[in-house]
Amino acid sequence: MKKVLLFSLIIGFALSTIAQNGMVSKKNQKRVQESQEVAVERTAPVPMPELKQGDAVNEDMTRIMVGMAGHERGIRREEAHVVSYNYELDVITVTTILDPATYENVDELGIAGMWYSADKGQTWNGPVITNDNLDQGPNYYLSGAIFNPDGNTTVDNMFGVYQGVVYPTTGDWRFKAYGSSSLGGDYLTNYLFEETEYDGYWNIFGLNQYGNDMRALHLKVVGPWSSFTNMQLQFVTGEFTGEEFDWDFSNMIEADFYIGADGIIEWTGMYVGMDSGAEIAWSDDGQIGYCWVVGVSNEDATGYQPFVYKTEDAGESWEYIYLDFFDSDMQDILEPYVIESSSGLMIPHVMESAGVVDVQGDLQMMVAMGGSSADVISYPDSIGWSWTYPGDMFNIVVDEDGIKELMWVDSLRTQNVPQDDPGAYCGTEGWQHRISAAKNESETQVFFTWLDTRDMNETINLKPDLFGWSRTTGIDKMPSTICLSEGTDLEEEFYFNTGSDKAYYNMDEGTYIIPYVQGVTTLEFLINTSTSADPITLSYVTGVEFPDLITGIKEFKSANGINVSQNMPNPFTGFTTIEVITETAAAVTVEVSNIMGQSIYTIDAGIINGTQVIELSAKDLDAGIYLYTVSVGSESVTKKMIVE
Repeated sequence: MKKVLLFSLIIGFALSTIAQNGMVSKKNQKRVQESQEVAVERTAPVPMPELKQGDAVNEDMTRIMVGMAGHERGIRREEAHVVSYNYELDVITVTTILDPATYENVDELGIAGMWYSADKGQTWNGPVITNDNLDQGPNYYLSGAIFNPDGNTTVDNMFGVYQGVVYPTTGDWRFKAYGSSSLGGDYLTNYLFEETEYDGYWNIFGLNQYGNDMRALHLKVVGPWSSFTNMQLQFVTGEFTGEEFDWDFSNMIEADFYIGADGIIEWTGMYVGMDSGAEIAWSDDGQIGYCWVVGVSNEDATGYQPFVYKTEDAGESWEYIYLDFFDSDMQDILEPYVIESSSGLMIPHVMESAGVVDVQGDLQMMVAMGGSSADVISYPDSIGWSWTYPGDMFNIVVDEDGIKELMWVDSLRTQNVPQDDPGAYCGTEGWQHRISAAKNESETQVFFTWLDTRDMNETINLKPDLFGWSRTTGIDKMPSTICLSEGTDLEEEFYFNTGSDKAYYNMDEGTYIIPYVQGVTTLEFLINTSTSADPITLSYVTGVEFPDLITGIKEFKSANGINVSQNMPNPFTGFTTIEVITETAAAVTVEVSNIMGQSIYTIDAGIINGTQVIELSAKDLDAGIYLYTVSVGSESVTKKMIVE
């Protein structure tokens, strides 16, 4: 018997009239062409949920200028990470291709650089150049992240790190580039790696710091452009050596793709230009990681879905995880939302995805999901046929055994903006829903954002607003999604969003804030004619803010100034964690006692200065209810916990 899957029907879901286009089944026939990436059109065929007006009105959402980018391509790719945050020194960074007309130290289009802020995005410094090697062509698509050397306490001694794609002056997309520089401007180092054919094009995934390393993911393709016959997942590490990074590309993950009748791998990145359907995410200690691609696995050739690999040894070895969407519980969950195929089964067709690893070592994913139309079980050559409609947002939790939880979150109101739609940026640049994922410092709460248009009469996502939803690793979740940009200056104009994968705690309000950037102003959207030559403004967006679902705002503003979360998980076996927040720098102790108040053990947790995560053990505890009392100085808070 499978694990019980969490099925959440959010109150207020109501069906309206059948969408005017009716059901359409379409084979994904468009493939990516060099320098001309395309998106598969989708049209709405099914009853849609009633639109909830006034989901949120955030008057605090404002734009603060970060800097001028040379063009839009630096923020075009939906899975690329260009906004980074460091908890230790409270620094936010933004990486892009710099505008040579704006900055004296940038003499050519294609140079990559980083801005940084040490005051929560209110003011910005830089740009610091992180890669200026244009020998084989300009830097183009990219990711960027901040690196803080062990023991460093100075912002100038942090490093900006670049990962990207070189647009080749001649030949194929065969170069992948890396670069780094201290924020003080010293130690600029460029790295350019040449392999064969199109090896460099997908060098943009997952760049982030774990210990003394930067880690990333690259996709190595085999075969001619748009007709790839195989692909490997290349786990990339860059070891910090004091002034630069030593990059290692030797760790390969053999992705077992299903090969279609035409001899070409079934991978969503072959058809969509904005989201390549690939990502990598890690626990904060860097030991547990997941990487995935959206496509068709040979081990389960049942449609376009994430096939996932997990490591528990910091990337030394990876194991395939089977996601069973045909379990009877799963089918019951999918039935109200996913149109059944000709076989009568609900076969998910995943279009977009994002995810983070939580405190329990599970992968928390948000996916945009539609339905496959063909019976791919009986007729595997029909893989790729799907119903064309906006789809639904699902939260999927994955562990080493497969799908641990599944939760419907919301229905998408509109479809992707096609590349050639008259309302696309510059008339040639469409977009999908640009899903982004983040987590808090203790990894106990996760956050998801995406773009959608509230007015379903638009049918496609031409008036994008920023939507969001959050949950804890336990049972707490937001009861419904919220529209963060409604009622703000960014309403219906939230173009090309990108956020950090880390959220920080706002102690004044008891909320979590995600460092967030929006590209292309309304004026630039109207007047620009080139996606690769016209400069754009990158703006830091305040107010991408979520409630604290663990402690809650009322508890956070408690009279004694100590704020203690409920232990997670609860009930538990083995270990559980709590989060303590206080503005008082003092010694912390945690006493565990039975329900009669008899002390069992005490932990001296050291000195707290802001936020601290503490682990409690169930060793020598029988099943039952216990109390844990957290003391900071002369103040204390007591809560219950359950041991199974």
